[in-house]
Amino acid sequence: MALGTSSKRYAKALVSHSIDEGNLDVMFDEINSLITILEESDDLKEFISNPTISRENKTKFLNELTVQSLPNVSKLLNLLSLNNRVDMLLDVCKVFVQQYNTYNDIVDVTVTTPVQISENLEKTIELYLSSIKAGKIKLTKKKDKDLIAGFTLDFDNTRLDASVKKRLEKMKKQLKTTN
Repeated sequence: MALGTSSKRYAKALVSHSIDEGNLDVMFDEINSLITILEESDDLKEFISNPTISRENKTKFLNELTVQSLPNVSKLLNLLSLNNRVDMLLDVCKVFVQQYNTYNDIVDVTVTTPVQISENLEKTIELYLSSIKAGKIKLTKKKDKDLIAGFTLDFDNTRLDASVKKRLEKMKKQLKTTN
């Protein structure tokens, strides 16, 4: 069974359980906090993925880390530990966020630009996306100076690339093929 499939199953079960318990939004907030913690700490990610550390030690440490600030996450940690899948924690959390967004009809969009975008441009992007996608648009802004100018939009496994970098790469490829 592929890691992605397992992550989806755990996340789906967690969404279903959270809906039944009536704490889906609370779980979403806690999962996002946990994602932030995991992504900001390379040491923690290495600890979780280290096969020489017992699952009991991993679970004990993670429970101590989360029991006060993220009490609902401990259910997920205990389930993953019971099945010896603690190493999947970050993947399960990310899939949970995707499934939460799907359940709540939220379209998660990332706009990447070389400079900070204005509120006016942000509203224009949201209006455009609303015209092609049903649901509430959740816009995340990123900066990437390598784009030179223009932007990229990423949503639903789709990328709209209107960057100068992309155009220059395309021109370079065309020049190589004509020579």
